[in-house]
Formats: sequence, structure tokens, C-alpha cells
Amino acid sequence: MKPDLHIVGAGLTGLTAAIEAAEHGRRVTVAEAHSRPGGRARTPAAPYRANLGPHAIYVDGPWWAWLERRGLTPPIVAAPRHAALVRAGGRFGPWPAELGHAIAALPAEAPAAESFRAWLLRHVDARTAEAVIGVAFIFTFDHDPGRLSAAFVRQRLRRALAGGARYVVGGWSTLVDLLAERAAGLGVRIRTRTRVSALPAGPAILATSLAAARLLTGDRSLTWPGARVATIDLGLRAGGGPEWFRAMDLDDRIYAARYSLADPTFAPPGHELVQISAACAPGERKADAERRVQRLLDDSWPGWRAAVRWHRSALRTDCTGALDLPGTTWHDRPAVGRAGTLAVATDQSAAPGLLAEVGVSAARLALQQLGETSSYGRTASGWKTG
Repeated sequence: MKPDLHIVGAGLTGLTAAIEAAEHGRRVTVAEAHSRPGGRARTPAAPYRANLGPHAIYVDGPWWAWLERRGLTPPIVAAPRHAALVRAGGRFGPWPAELGHAIAALPAEAPAAESFRAWLLRHVDARTAEAVIGVAFIFTFDHDPGRLSAAFVRQRLRRALAGGARYVVGGWSTLVDLLAERAAGLGVRIRTRTRVSALPAGPAILATSLAAARLLTGDRSLTWPGARVATIDLGLRAGGGPEWFRAMDLDDRIYAARYSLADPTFAPPGHELVQISAACAPGERKADAERRVQRLLDDSWPGWRAAVRWHRSALRTDCTGALDLPGTTWHDRPAVGRAGTLAVATDQSAAPGLLAEVGVSAARLALQQLGETSSYGRTASGWKTG
């Protein structure tokens, strides 16, 4: 029996789309190039369970509500109550209280047409503005968030500091397994090790990256600005470490976290897992970013080099979601609905949300649009979105 819907990509976006479509009685097939579902939301096996994708899930967002309604919420933990170590203006110390006050005093809304830096400079002094821009790296991954749309960064700054971030116990694979099991229980066929080289016939959702969708479709308009970021993962022998859970270099755009303090299953007993992201400017090499990270660790964690037992690093491009430049909003990104019965649902598509939420919002929008533009998914009352 032929499927009603083909989905390319079994990441968080593809699995969400598959579940919701199957709930409405659709026959769904998902093609995944890797050996197991998850896409970028993968967590390698022990000994060091270092997530490949972003680490936080936001429990104050629409996707968490979607998971709650289906009983699919994974076990989560909050960040430990360790002090953060912050470098701002060349000085190391605890989170600057004056910086928190300055952020809290900013207007709730900002214009899309103006850069974040220009908007900040109308409200705070130049030094404070650069510190706030450094904070914005943590959720944009961009080397200079000050160049982005003020509305884009302000909204995300508010979400990031609202206290909704949590970590999935066991890593992203815990959530992926829940989603894949529910999809299979609804009759979804997930075909792993299946690399799609041509567009499927009939209704289809490309739940991939924009770059992969561009190759499949030949549609050169499937592009949008993204970030370059170096990721460095370290497995270290525990003992004699620093007091911080997070180390944030607001000057140099580096974020480090000792994730095994939040979830001890991320590392073997007696060891720690530290994951670090460093923004890369255009043309900057991974080796240069790694040297910047090493300097941060030298300053914040004496003796860390001797404790290293495992190391992994990568340079990731366009893997951290959309970036809206001044004069643009999420409405201006590549449209989800394409010609005929094709939809493209990525974390850089024209859909709202924070980080992975964008892809999930795009997936649900894809289902609605396919229901409106073909016989797929039509009911007497239209497509349900809840």
C-alpha cells in the first residue's frame, strides 16, 4: 500500500510531522540517511554522551506543550545551582549584576528594521551593549549578534533568560527514542540507511537542512543566513575542577558547560563531560577557534589539560537555525509550502520559534498547507493543529 505522505529526514522535525500526520489517519513513510533516527539530535553511546546538536529544550515553548499533550515529555533537569563564570570587558568574575539589570530594563519589543547593536546603543552605553551582544551569542551561535535584526535577538533574549531551558536526561536520544516509538506505534514506517536522491512522488515534506532540500529540489531560493560555530567536547577526569557550571566569554563569544554536573549519565563515574561552542567569524579556521577555547580554559580551569581523557571537535555551518538580518523576519525565510504537494520544513524555514522549535513549527505548518492544497489530510472541519 502506497503511503499518503513521504517525509525525508527522521530528526525532531520529521518525527514530529510523522506523528501528527499518523494521528490523523495518514499512512506515512520516513526516510533517514543515518543508521538510526535523530538527525542532528543524536547522542552517541557511552562513555561520553555528548549531544551533537543544541542541548537545551525550552519547557515554556509550543513544542513542549505539543509533547505534553501526547505524554511524550522526556525526563529533564535544570541547570545546577553553580555560579556562572563570566568574562566581560576583559575581566573574569561572577555574572555581573549590572548587566542583568541593564537587560531587564530594555524595552520588551525592538524593531525588525534596525540592527540589534544600533538599537542597544539607544538604550545603554557601548560597553554594556557589547556585553549584551555577547550574551546573545549563546542562543544565536553567531560571531556578531549585534549585526542581526533587533526584533529577532530581543525576542530570543527574553526567551533564553525566562528560565525555561532544561536538559534532557540521557541526552537528545532519550527524546528521539520516545518520538520514534510513538511514530512506529501509529504505523509510521521509518526506513533508516535510506538516502533519498530524488523527490518522492506525491505529498512530501523535506525535513532536512535547507542545503539538502536545495540539492533535492534544485531550488536555489532555499537559502538563508546561518552561523559558523566550532564545537569542542572534552571528557575529563573529575576532581579538583572549578566551581562553575557555565563559563561564558562574552568578549570572545565562547560558551562552555559541564553538562555531567546536570546529568551524571553523560560521563563515566569519576569523569566529567564539558561541551563548548565558539563563534567563528567568516574565514576563521577551526584551529584558531580551538586556541581561543584553550585560552578560556587556561584562565578558568587550572590543570584542565592534564585531566583530559577524550576529545572531539568540529566546525559546523548552518547547523544552529535561522538568523534574521535587519529588515527581515521569520516571514521572509524560505516558504514552507513549495510547488504542488511539496513542503520544506527546516529550522531555517518561514516559521516562528526558538532554535529547534522553528523546524517543528515548520513541520506542523507543512501538514496544514498540504491539507489545504491537496486531498491529503482534508476533513470536514479542516486540519487540526492541536
